[in-house]
Amino acid sequence: MLRKAFRWFGIAICQISAPELLALALNVAAFILYGSFVQNFYLWAIVMICDILVLCAHGAWLDAGGHTYGPWRAPTPHIVRLVAFAVLFILASEHRQDSILSTYVWYVVVVSAICHAFYSILLTMHLSDQTWLEGTHGRVGVPNWISITRMALSVLVPHLYAVQPFGKASSLIATCTLVAAIITDAADGYIARHFNQTTKAGKALDPLGDKVIFYPTAIAFLLATKGTVFLPAGPMRVMFYVCLGTMVLRDFAFIVWFFVNYDRLGAVGVSASIVDKIRMGAMCAWLGSSAIALTFADLQSRLAIAGFVSIIIVAALSIVSIIVDYGRIKPLIAEPKAGRHAEHHDSAGK
Repeated sequence: MLRKAFRWFGIAICQISAPELLALALNVAAFILYGSFVQNFYLWAIVMICDILVLCAHGAWLDAGGHTYGPWRAPTPHIVRLVAFAVLFILASEHRQDSILSTYVWYVVVVSAICHAFYSILLTMHLSDQTWLEGTHGRVGVPNWISITRMALSVLVPHLYAVQPFGKASSLIATCTLVAAIITDAADGYIARHFNQTTKAGKALDPLGDKVIFYPTAIAFLLATKGTVFLPAGPMRVMFYVCLGTMVLRDFAFIVWFFVNYDRLGAVGVSASIVDKIRMGAMCAWLGSSAIALTFADLQSRLAIAGFVSIIIVAALSIVSIIVDYGRIKPLIAEPKAGRHAEHHDSAGK
């Protein structure tokens, strides 16, 4: 998969479109003007990652036989980013790089870049496999847009906690944003089922969205608490990190499996199991307790215990989900091998 990504990136560089070239130039210019400000480097890095993903989608689209005017030529994200970067450059010339307005504009750039990247990736995947967006007739669809927007907003949460751009209100804003992201996690699935827009892409975005919500916020929480996670030094804190490591290993294994075997998924894809949903509920409980603890100092000691219990439950469910999910996905891996084995016997008989 990594080799394919490099090939797609090379194809895109050789046949890059003018709008994406302009977006890259603006992003590099923003780094030159804002690179000395640590709080903006995180946001700039997110935009750069999205630009690289769009370029890879560009190359994959061309590699799959798509026409020259691919999804990267959608005008809206480029127009939004062009206007936003123009405002940033004006603020830079007036030496107001750390103003609240600058933060708002950076957030617009990040959200639009993330949405643009997912838009390009989903349409490109559908080009090579018509089942990815089958329920929405080749369009991203409202449920998937809700998932993408939720992830885009979740990426902003660590910046709000770590930098505190809006003063004392920053933690409260971050907590509200996180709660909204968690609530919409159930809304997109309901809308997809209600309007018959269930797609394989949506089933892939759902677990990915959970991780995008969880890990940036978890990292911000660790940084904000300087690694203490509001727990006393000793066995409890060690157990917390053991549980966190178990979660990371489980999710890393899932991501590796997906990229290795995504082309073997059936037309309906693989949805989250009941264990995965309970696990996500426990993750949300930890996120909620952590976010409130950062917002209200008086509750930190009590919420630290609640978060500790939640993280143990998540780790235990992570181990269970590996066993359950392996049983669910094993037929998807074994089926192509069985098919090739049958073909070998048929050819031998002939």
